[in-house]
Amino acid sequence: MPKKRLTRDDKREANRSRILVAAGTVFGRRGYHGATIEEIADEAGLSNGAVYYNFESKEDLFLGLLERWRAELLREVETTLGRLDRGDAGPAALRDAVRSIVDTVKPSRDWRLLLLEFVTYAARNPKFRARFVVGREKFKSALTDALEHRTLAAGLEPRIPAEHQALLLTALVNGLSVEELTDPGSVPDELLGEAIDAFLEPS
Repeated sequence: MPKKRLTRDDKREANRSRILVAAGTVFGRRGYHGATIEEIADEAGLSNGAVYYNFESKEDLFLGLLERWRAELLREVETTLGRLDRGDAGPAALRDAVRSIVDTVKPSRDWRLLLLEFVTYAARNPKFRARFVVGREKFKSALTDALEHRTLAAGLEPRIPAEHQALLLTALVNGLSVEELTDPGSVPDELLGEAIDAFLEPS
């Protein structure tokens, strides 16, 4: 059977994927501010023009990388919580599922450093902050919906609403990740799990 020829859209999508993988490598190695389009293009094995054809700027490229990372996290959240529909949906199972999600969404050291750079950049750049916040709010909204659905299915009435659970979960992961950056080993493995148990406890 003859191999299907790639369309222009197929080729562009393949190049976008190569560029994003390369960007993740270069950003992780050099940081956002230290990385250059030239380095990313070289890592991807493409020209500078190919990078700019797919992404308007380094800023746009980082947002594309961040969007893909968030999409992967949401798929993991939905998959993990979705298992509760096919098995035990009780309180203990929900807590175990949320703990599993936390282990998954905990960013790597490179991502933690990049996100710190970008949060600082966004705080000083209102135009960019607006774009940055849109993606973050989409992620929190999806996490909120997933938590709300599963806590109801588990018959729980948590102390705080799902929207605040999602915010606390995100803040806990991010905050403790920063602590680990500056003081490796300072955060006990069980600390996040204990915090999750506390805010999922019925009122």
